[in-house]
Order: sequence, then C-alpha cells, then structure tokens
Amino acid sequence: MSSHRWESIEAFERVVRFSSFSRAAEDLGVSRSHISRQITALENRLDAQLLLRTTRKVSATEVGQAFYQRCREILNSLEEAEQAVVDLQERPRGILRVTVGGAFGEDFIAPAALDFMAAHTDLSVELDFTNRLIDLISEGYDLAIRAGTLKDSTLIARRICNRKLLTCAAPAYLKRNGEPSSIHALTNHNCLLGTLGTWRFRENGRNFDLRVQGNWRSNNGRALATAALTGLGLVQLPSFYVERDIASGSLIPVLDSFNPTDTGIWAVYPHNRHLTAKVRLFVNFLADRFSSGVNALSSQRQYPQ
Repeated sequence: MSSHRWESIEAFERVVRFSSFSRAAEDLGVSRSHISRQITALENRLDAQLLLRTTRKVSATEVGQAFYQRCREILNSLEEAEQAVVDLQERPRGILRVTVGGAFGEDFIAPAALDFMAAHTDLSVELDFTNRLIDLISEGYDLAIRAGTLKDSTLIARRICNRKLLTCAAPAYLKRNGEPSSIHALTNHNCLLGTLGTWRFRENGRNFDLRVQGNWRSNNGRALATAALTGLGLVQLPSFYVERDIASGSLIPVLDSFNPTDTGIWAVYPHNRHLTAKVRLFVNFLADRFSSGVNALSSQRQYPQ
C-alpha cells in the first residue's frame, strides 16, 4: 500500500475518532487543509461519501462507519506489530490511553499513573474520566479501570485490588428510623441511590443485587456520602468514600454480615489485543501498588481542609 493511501486512512480514522478535522490535524501534526485533502482524495478513490459535514460537527455515514471499523482493525494490527518490536526491549513507550471513572480514579489511579510515567520517561499517559460504557477497540483505549462486578466475557479482566462495599448512615438517621436488622428491612428505609439503583449484598452464601428505593440519586459517590452525612438516609459505597467518617462516628455501618465478597477494582482489556509492554507493566504496577488494599493507601492521602 502506498504512503498516500496510509496517510488518507490515518486521516479518516482520526477525523471519525475525534469528530473533528481540527483535532485530527493536531493529533497527526499536519494542517487542517491537509486532512481535508486526504479525506476528499479517499472519498474520490472509493467513490463513496464517508463523512457528513456541517458547520457544527462531522460524523461518519453508514458506509463511513463500516469503513472506519475496518480501518481501526488495520491500524490496531499495525500498532501491535510495531509495539511487538518495542516489547522485545521491555521499554514502554508511546501513548498509554486509559479510561477510568469515579473518585478511585482521581485519588488512586491518577497518582499511580504519574509515578509510573516518571519511571518510564518514553511514555505518555492519557486518562479519560468517564463511567459510560466504552468500546475499547473502536475508541482507541489500551485498557479500562472499572469497579464492581464484571459480566462481559469478551474482555479480559485482572483484579488489581479488592473493593469493600459498606452500608451506613448518620447517627441522626438511625435514631429516627432505627437500624435495619436484615437486608429485607431496607424496604422501610430511605436508600440513597447510585447509578444502578441496586445495592450488592451476600446472603446464604450467594452474592446478589437488591433493588432499593429512596428520594436522592446521584452518579457521584461524594454526593451520596454527603447526603448520608446530613441524615437523609442509608447509603452503600466503597469503603474509601466513608472510612474516615465511620472512624469519626459521623457514619455508622450497618448490615456488616451481609457485605458482598465479589466486588473489586479491575484492569480490563480486549481479549484479542496483543498485550503490549506498556499495558502489561502498568497493570503489574497497579497490582503491586494496591496489593495491601486501598484502605491502607487511603490513610496516606492528603485531604483538602
């Protein structure tokens, strides 16, 4: 394949990935007009419209989206072939793209990534903070850091640390409403809801999700913890959100005998991708760093006053 054809495929892939000619040009280190010429030449060569252009945005046509998926596969294979050579030297380099969500990403993964990058100076790191469902291959990520229980068998996941879920409430709430004696008593309580609207428990040797109800819902753990501290209701959160408040007595844990045992923090990557040195070493680095658990690490964190 000629260099011009490779150039046009790279240009097209970046435009679709970023939904922007300008960002594609910036990423490839060329001018926006050069990207535009490459796309025009590609569409002329294929005799097909690949992109829909408006003054506000650019998106792929149906044909363009199908072509984009094939281009991503080709470029991934090329990147893996190049990375295989680098792997022989065991020197991670290039860009490590990681998607991570929530306070765990802010408080633990970001500092870890900075330390990892400091030890591997040929490496750049991009952290994307989101909780949405990610297609790692088509969106160009090397791996995702996710919490909870995993069900997608198309992905390979390595547990990098355990995650303890705690159910708790402020003393004022428990004084008004009493402490639930079992998970079935939660129907009589105001349960502060997260993204899923369910809480995870273990009963009779089985982990399961229980749907709960309440008058406060948020996809942010700190917002849920704050609401619990005001006495609004019960909350279930990973321990690193609430451990300090439990230690101070501002929150009281309940239903401890029903805590689930199958939740964790996972490094996730596609099963059909070559595990590059940068991914393998970063995952190993995280697993070693968190081997003592996040509770031990969180005691070392500096909190704003």
